[in-house]
Amino acid sequence: DPEEMVPELQRIVEFGWKAVFIRPNPVKGRILSDPVYEPFWSECERLNVAVTVHEGTHSRLPTTGADRFDSRFALHACSHPMEQMMALLALIEGGVLERHPQLRVGFFESGCGWLPYWLWRLDEEYENLYYEVKDNVKMKPSEYFHRQCYTGFEVDEPYLAELIEYIGADKLLFGSDFPHMDHPNFIESVDETLALREKLPEDVIKKILHDNPLRYYGLT
Repeated sequence: DPEEMVPELQRIVEFGWKAVFIRPNPVKGRILSDPVYEPFWSECERLNVAVTVHEGTHSRLPTTGADRFDSRFALHACSHPMEQMMALLALIEGGVLERHPQLRVGFFESGCGWLPYWLWRLDEEYENLYYEVKDNVKMKPSEYFHRQCYTGFEVDEPYLAELIEYIGADKLLFGSDFPHMDHPNFIESVDETLALREKLPEDVIKKILHDNPLRYYGLT
């Protein structure tokens, strides 16, 4: 209920909460850039509350792939990254990030491999079709992401070093996903993360494990 979002946000801030969770899916036909959500975005920005976007495959909301597949294998594989892609697109194309430059948005628990391709693709489309969205989008989509968005990585993603080379390390956070089935052995997940020291410089490790979470949650 959009009318309840702002009062609920104000209530949890009184408890000291630093972030809220929303779904990327359309709800009753409304995507994240729908005008009914504008008071919510404004209040998140005013209260310095981060917004975490997280997909959930079997939630009875419209989700990518549900019209084509029945197996959890297929739905879980496509819904998480693709719904995040659509959510980021909605926030950019609909002007939410343009209107709220201090808003912080995180796209978590869907891996990070989708991000380089999506930023490249959106920049390409913007270069060719900017006139369609010029009222809401004043700079390249990738610049909006780098200005105010974050993503989490799975510890066993094999291309982390290459991703950091492409988009930088300032917007990456470590996500254990504990205790979900993706990582049944949490200790192994931590060990795999610590093993990144063999692949990445210490300053990069410090960013993704410490500095970036502090900035995302407004604790600096």
